[in-house]
Amino acid sequence: MNTKITTLGAALLAVGCFWSSQALAQTSTTVTTTNGAFTEYVPGSETMVVRSETGTSPLRYSVTKQTTIVDETGAPVAIDRISPGSQLSIQYTGSGDRLVASRVVVQRAAPATTTVTTVPAVTGQQTNTTTTTTRPLTREEKHALKEEREHPGRAEKKAIEHQKHVLEKAKDTLDDHD
Repeated sequence: MNTKITTLGAALLAVGCFWSSQALAQTSTTVTTTNGAFTEYVPGSETMVVRSETGTSPLRYSVTKQTTIVDETGAPVAIDRISPGSQLSIQYTGSGDRLVASRVVVQRAAPATTTVTTVPAVTGQQTNTTTTTTRPLTREEKHALKEEREHPGRAEKKAIEHQKHVLEKAKDTLDDHD
């Protein structure tokens, strides 16, 4: 009798293990990551069009409420704020015409512009000058980019402090003329 109960228990255990392995096999999902350039977002169809780095034709990804869209720092990004040509890294499931994006990471563009802001003392107008360069980065520029990636808030804080200083100087200049 004891042997029959042990045998029956072992058989039930084997069947349970088999069913659980079948259930796990049926629920596994393959997540694929690809990189490409953002082309457009079609709001009505909740579809994002991306030109893959490796393919010649654009790929269409379905965007759902569960799709996470962030920048490299992990900060959320609204899909309508992504500009055409922005580099993306997309994690998705599915194949063929049914690609469902689960996570989209918007890559930062390497800064290729330099902005110089001056405040003339007489008129109080602000002039912006933008220079675009295509030369290789200097050691200092590479270091600044590395610092920005490692400490993203630090550069923003410096920029805010600089703007505050410029505004204080402009205010002092205007006060001197009054």
